[in-house]
Amino acid sequence: MGVLNLTPDSFSDGGRHALPGAALTAAVSMVEQGAAVVDVGAVSTRPGAAPVTADEEWRRLAEILPQLDAAVDVPLSLDTTSAAVLRRALDAGCRVDLVNDVSALSADPELATLVAQAGLPLVLMHRRGDPLTMQADPHYTDAPAEVMAELSAAVARAGEAGIAPEDILLDPGIGFGKRVEDNVALLAALPDLVALGHRTVLGCSRKSFLGALTGRPVDDREHATTATTVIAARAGVDFVRVHDAGAAAQALAVVSAVFGGFTGEAGLT
Repeated sequence: MGVLNLTPDSFSDGGRHALPGAALTAAVSMVEQGAAVVDVGAVSTRPGAAPVTADEEWRRLAEILPQLDAAVDVPLSLDTTSAAVLRRALDAGCRVDLVNDVSALSADPELATLVAQAGLPLVLMHRRGDPLTMQADPHYTDAPAEVMAELSAAVARAGEAGIAPEDILLDPGIGFGKRVEDNVALLAALPDLVALGHRTVLGCSRKSFLGALTGRPVDDREHATTATTVIAARAGVDFVRVHDAGAAAQALAVVSAVFGGFTGEAGLT
């Protein structure tokens, strides 16, 4: 799952793809390198990021979404927590194949109803708090157990809104309201996440906990990211959300050759 940020302030590539031409070029390139899904978002969710209105989020998306539909032939994931933004995309006739909600339906409960009505798959990502507050003082007694329990509660909310179990994907939310040791524990517990019975997503790409573990700055964490891609594949995770699709695709090709099991197909359509 290739990351396409249309934001001016994302932690890794803020501003690089804010213009439609640059965004299209990046999307085409990541698909050529092996991305099976393009995940497009217009709001930074890095720690400390300020909230953005639905109007501003849609302004950033409105021009690029129709062009992405024509430019790439893989599923398009819309990274949003806003029902209003999803509604505008659908009303405008934009192709949306998946919704990626980093709040697990806690930011906008109306999003669940709209996703159900549209019959779309939905990623429920775990986090505590919001980008402004989530890293202020995170604390867990048992991070994997608590994250699994809170994701299970989110699954129940999605089900109550009418979203089918087979349309729900789970993401443990690495780096979202978690300490370094919590992130490490969650990586070790990925088989438990997979065992919950839903398709799964992992997003570790270039995150600060990798910097803490390796001492490397954000633009030099690709080897560390690739290690998490291999861990995810061996645990049975379905999607890795990455900035460098080529590096992930190469790693997964080797994992598949040695251990089998990885097809490279998105399975969303």
